[in-house]
Amino acid sequence: MNIMNPITKIRHSLSTRIGLLVMIFAVLIFVVSIGFLYVKTRNYVREDALRRASQVLNNTVLRVSVILNEVEIATNNTDWLVRTHLHPDSVVVYSRRLIEMNPNFKGCSISFEPYFFKEKGEYFSVYSSRENDAIRTEQEGSDEYRYYDMEWYLIPKQENKPCWVDPFYDDYIEDNFQRDMITSYVVPLISKEGQCMGVISADLSLSWLSRTITSQMPSAHSYCIMLGREGTYYIHPDTKKLVVQTIFTDTDPDRDADLIELGNSMLRGEEGMKQLRLNDENCFVFYRQLPQTGWSMAIIYPENEIFHGYNRLFYIVLAIIFVGLLLLFILCRKIINNAIMPVNQLANLARHIAAGNFDEHIPRSDRIDPVGQLQNTFSVMQESISGYVNDIYHVKAEIEEHNNELVRVNKQVQEALEKKTAFMQDLTHQVRTPLNIIIGFSQVLRMGHQSIPEEELVTILNGMQVNSQNIKGIIDKLLTASFLESTTSVPKDTWFACNDLCRKTLAKIKLKCPDTVKLKFVTCVPDSLTIPAISDALPKMLQQMLDNANQFTQEGLITLECRLKDERNIHFIVTDTGIGIAKKNARRIFIPFLKLDYYSEGLGIGLTLIRRGAELMGGTFILDSSYKGGARFILTLPL
Repeated sequence: MNIMNPITKIRHSLSTRIGLLVMIFAVLIFVVSIGFLYVKTRNYVREDALRRASQVLNNTVLRVSVILNEVEIATNNTDWLVRTHLHPDSVVVYSRRLIEMNPNFKGCSISFEPYFFKEKGEYFSVYSSRENDAIRTEQEGSDEYRYYDMEWYLIPKQENKPCWVDPFYDDYIEDNFQRDMITSYVVPLISKEGQCMGVISADLSLSWLSRTITSQMPSAHSYCIMLGREGTYYIHPDTKKLVVQTIFTDTDPDRDADLIELGNSMLRGEEGMKQLRLNDENCFVFYRQLPQTGWSMAIIYPENEIFHGYNRLFYIVLAIIFVGLLLLFILCRKIINNAIMPVNQLANLARHIAAGNFDEHIPRSDRIDPVGQLQNTFSVMQESISGYVNDIYHVKAEIEEHNNELVRVNKQVQEALEKKTAFMQDLTHQVRTPLNIIIGFSQVLRMGHQSIPEEELVTILNGMQVNSQNIKGIIDKLLTASFLESTTSVPKDTWFACNDLCRKTLAKIKLKCPDTVKLKFVTCVPDSLTIPAISDALPKMLQQMLDNANQFTQEGLITLECRLKDERNIHFIVTDTGIGIAKKNARRIFIPFLKLDYYSEGLGIGLTLIRRGAELMGGTFILDSSYKGGARFILTLPL
């Protein structure tokens, strides 16, 4: 029996030879197309993952900065209150209030110099902390715990300014020990004479801060680290390294040159991305500095995490392609003799898809023979590949949408920062001007008031009183704004005669331009009509409405009108012939601390306070946009 070798058999079998040629051709096409797709999509997945990790770092730094800003603002406000009401009982109240109003704080300590309060002895330090849902307040200080020798007390006292203290283990709480690392924002209490009276310390739990930071990582095995000013680990997955090790610990200059360079870059306050090998795996490291503290944060993103899901999908696709090609070879060999033409047509469609036209539809065949099966198999493969490509485009569109949302949020944050800066500059200007006048008058009086004529002395004293009232008015508005913002209801404790109240308020107004501006009162209600209101709120609201009209009216008429809206409500209407308010600014004028002209007087909260007061009394306060001769504001209150 003559047994043919495989090469001879292939040469004598047309179906086998054509099947092999088709197989080789199909393999080449799929290798090129899938290889090209693999390289492109792999680069795309890598770039997308790195972009997402960078965004996570930026968001994390922003979130931490917001937390630190909240701590600084709350502590600085408490500093002013303590210095204003310097009494042991007040200190206890402010320490508890700081914890009550800031649920993220671990504790608050208000400590004083030895024997500052003689009746309290050498030590007087009030410490409030949150335990579960309760707030515990105790007095610290003893011969065993001399708080004024601690770094958190000595650093702000020596530097004479607020600062963040590097994280430390605060082991002493009464007679118990707790191993929870904290960081503190400390503010020195400076007396009027410039002497340090004590220190306010607001504590944040570093374990809580670490959980907040690591709650949103770009992948399951990525993690975050935080370095102090000397490279010490403050946040790290290995808690044994915290405080006791730095990023340079156990490093070799030759083996760990990339890690040493990364540490130096972070300590210099730089930001960026580096690729290096950590714990025997390639990683991408994104780092950035926290501006308030000088600490640096970094996100470690293992490279194998980027392609984990992608590689698994790629192997599945390879298996499907391999099975399809094997089936193609078998079917082609069996039907080549009577199916050359259908096979050629199918090959042409396959080439068209391999050229990148993944949406090219391969029709299903009704034939049940191998040619029909092959055609249907290619149709399924085309639909799968088309689906994968569409999914990639869909993911790209979602990422672009998320990026646009982040840009919008970043713009809002920037606008908020600009608004805060503008408000602080305006507040400084509003306080500095009357304060400089008071200081100037006081210097004149110090040089010798006996030689000053009595009339001029009265003028100086009146000027000092007026400017003192201006400063007091600014502070009162700020305190009122804070009170109304946190208050949901205030009882109406006083009845006012509407006409009498309006006349008294008008009598207090001093026109800026008395020769060109006139005041007028119009009433449509009897003098006996009274209204319930908050005792000290309604007169101030009416006076603020008239002050606003007076400020922006150079000539013409300011009218205060009192009339009934209906049987249950009354209108207080102030109309002026001033510069008016543009339609585009009709809503912006009620935004707290926003001024259309930052060179004008005021803090930008007058209208906001009126609206808030009206809401607390069940009424409304609006701008009448239909009035074009200036500005008209309508205060509506229930009778």
